[in-house]
Amino acid sequence: MWNGRTNAVTALLGGALLWSLAEPITIHQIAWAARTQDYTPDQFISVLNGLGYPVPLTMPFSSPSVQQAIRDFQVQYRLPVDGTLNPPTQDLAADLMKKLQTDLNRVVKLEVPLPGSQFYGRQTEAAVRLFQQQNKLPATGTATLETRQRINDILNDALPRPGQPGSSGSPSSGSSNSSLGIYTEGQLRSLLLGFGYDVNPQQPLTDVSVVRAIQDIQSLYNLPPTGRPDQRTQEIMATLVRNLRNSLRIVLRSNLPITQFYDAQTQAAVREFQSRYGLPVNGAATLALRSRIDAEARRVSR
Repeated sequence: MWNGRTNAVTALLGGALLWSLAEPITIHQIAWAARTQDYTPDQFISVLNGLGYPVPLTMPFSSPSVQQAIRDFQVQYRLPVDGTLNPPTQDLAADLMKKLQTDLNRVVKLEVPLPGSQFYGRQTEAAVRLFQQQNKLPATGTATLETRQRINDILNDALPRPGQPGSSGSPSSGSSNSSLGIYTEGQLRSLLLGFGYDVNPQQPLTDVSVVRAIQDIQSLYNLPPTGRPDQRTQEIMATLVRNLRNSLRIVLRSNLPITQFYDAQTQAAVREFQSRYGLPVNGAATLALRSRIDAEARRVSR
């Protein structure tokens, strides 16, 4: 029993957590495209640089590093992989830029709103840097995955907007909706139940069943087994749920959003996976099931 458990943990530590740090893989649906013109080589290098790919703005387009970055971009979004600015690659890059600028207009108070264009220029860089400063992220002006995930979390009301109560991340107390940092108490209990732990949703986080569940997660991921949902423990939990939703999205070919919450949508997706693969259908993503979902996502994406 321990060997099976250890293997499952190893798979999740070696694969799931690393897998979740990559940009969620999506199947690009060309229903509409923001691209109004073809990118020049310099313009596309700016896009790659703005999204965090390791290509300096002064690097020649013919450089092997630029060609590899384009291939990485194409692989990441399941596009035709040829290292060129083919139409699907340009269309998706334009969509990403338009979404980023539109989202920044919604979460950052800008004196001059971003135009919602296909380009990553100085105005977009300045808006990204301002957002990062407001949210205590490294102010690089680069729209890293962490930055884009934080924007998505705010727009999905998973995190408070800058300046709103609770945006500092300091815990409050009193009710099941009290913020613990990343999660409220109710959200944390839902997550533990979703991971298959037998906890009483009506009991406080000091209940022995909740403490033991948190200790189990902490032990699995080499954290001090305090039984308290400290910030690092919540970060691990959030990563696990994002990875789960990302893998379900890939396997089920769905549009499941990549968030850190184990909600009714997550449960429904887990049930669909269990039903499809002839497993007991209960909506609980235990450690063993998460390992299987992750492995299946990797198989499908090859």
